[in-house]
Parts: sequence; C-alpha cells; structure tokens
Amino acid sequence: MSQHSHTSIFTTASGVLGGVAKAVTAKPILTEITFAGLSNVVIYAAASAAAGYIVKKSMDCIAKRLTDYFNKQKESR
Repeated sequence: MSQHSHTSIFTTASGVLGGVAKAVTAKPILTEITFAGLSNVVIYAAASAAAGYIVKKSMDCIAKRLTDYFNKQKESR
C-alpha cells in the first residue's frame, strides 16, 4: 500500500470516528442515541471524506498536468 493510500484510509477513518464522537457527545444521555441517527452520522462522515478524497485526487491531477506542461515549455526553449 502506498503512502497516499495510508493517508486516505486514515483520513476517512478519522472523519467517521470524529462524526460518531460528535454525535455521542452532543447527546450525553445514551438512551437518546438511536441507530438511525448514528448511521446517518456515519454515512455523512464517509460521504464527506469521499468527497474530500475526490477533490484531492482532482487537484493532484491538475497540478501534475500543469507541472508537465511547464516543464515541457521550459525544455522547448
């Protein structure tokens, strides 16, 4: 597994755990926490992490293309 994969897995896991922890601390009485509410938080956190990952990969691709373009321009001079 590459370093980027480790970072992505850690980011996703921490986002999910952070969302669950926030849900638990927001409702300190454990009887008020429902499975449906908890699952909504987990789904939202996972979707948020996935969206962040897609944006990161897109920005990496754009940066690589720009770098390649400018390096090619520099070599042609």
